[in-house]
Amino acid sequence: MEIIHVVFTRNTKAKNNPIADIINQLATEQLKLGIKITIWEISRKPSDHFQNKAYPLKHFSHHLFLWNTMKEIRQHLSAAAKDTLFHFHGGIIPVYYPIAFYLKEKNIPFLLSPHGRYNAHTLDKASYLKKKHFANFDQNMITWSSALHFNSEHERKELNNRYPFNQQKSYICPNGLINNNLNIAPKIMKHDEIIYCYYGELNLTAMGLDILLHGFAKFKKSHSNNAILWIIGNGPDRNMILKTIKKLGLHKYVFVKPAVFGALKFEQLSKIDVMVRTPRVDFYPTVVMESAAMSIPCIVSMPTYLAEIIQTENAGYILSENNSEHLQKAFTESIQDMETVQWNRKKMNAHQMIARHFNWSSIARTHIQVYQDLTAH
Repeated sequence: MEIIHVVFTRNTKAKNNPIADIINQLATEQLKLGIKITIWEISRKPSDHFQNKAYPLKHFSHHLFLWNTMKEIRQHLSAAAKDTLFHFHGGIIPVYYPIAFYLKEKNIPFLLSPHGRYNAHTLDKASYLKKKHFANFDQNMITWSSALHFNSEHERKELNNRYPFNQQKSYICPNGLINNNLNIAPKIMKHDEIIYCYYGELNLTAMGLDILLHGFAKFKKSHSNNAILWIIGNGPDRNMILKTIKKLGLHKYVFVKPAVFGALKFEQLSKIDVMVRTPRVDFYPTVVMESAAMSIPCIVSMPTYLAEIIQTENAGYILSENNSEHLQKAFTESIQDMETVQWNRKKMNAHQMIARHFNWSSIARTHIQVYQDLTAH
């Protein structure tokens, strides 16, 4: 059995490419488990994400005219071994459709991992052309696929609400913590304040920073406490966030800091009490996993696709509705728990949750089992 992971890379110069990180981790672990792996990258130029890795990489140049690309891809498709299985990553990608059409014609099984590309907010805000592409092409790919992979039940429901599909062929498996970094030093208590923290892109709408600020404002108005909020990151909406902080009268309690990386990032995280993530679109919030690995409970909304596991493992707080009222309740609940033994339980559960659910080796095994079941039929 050979697995070919297919990925389309739009910006090959981008340092941050979550889907590339996921595919690299998954392919590396599957290779260790004895599975023959190849990555097909379709892009204008080869990106750095898949260079000098243990698995072979085949790059297809994405020309302006799709025909040139497809001609080369079709040659490789016809040369693929009989037990080859294709795993597509992402969604609403035009070049995927003719490949999927060929595979369907030849009865070659393929899997589809949307990786949040069918998120309700994303599709609602999509351009007319993208909505048409989803209706005319992606829906066919969903129907033709031998299996559909989702990160969470919430992601599966989002798609099913928009386009009902055969849920029997779908499976749920989260993505893991990059490099399985479970040996991060635990949080240190060296401050008087209770520190809530958001770490990530400063994108007001997509990352739900408006929800975060309004929820924190309501929390501070209704509770006299020593809680503060750190917003750490870079992004286009920094000035808008600063204006919102001033407008809400939060300038004494909310501090916006530039993003830091590597050891400096973990030094900052080691000082916080709770990680908060309330996005409208966010399929791979690695900082939530990194925080949990440091025994830091998290407050998350459903679009993180981590909420169900956090709730099951009692490792934090989830927002059943992503709004400021529900966030205020989560803030209140967390600050009450800090006075009880429940807090230490949550911290311990957060660390154990990472080892149990977000280990790439076990995630790779879950996908391999699906591959084997499909090739057995």
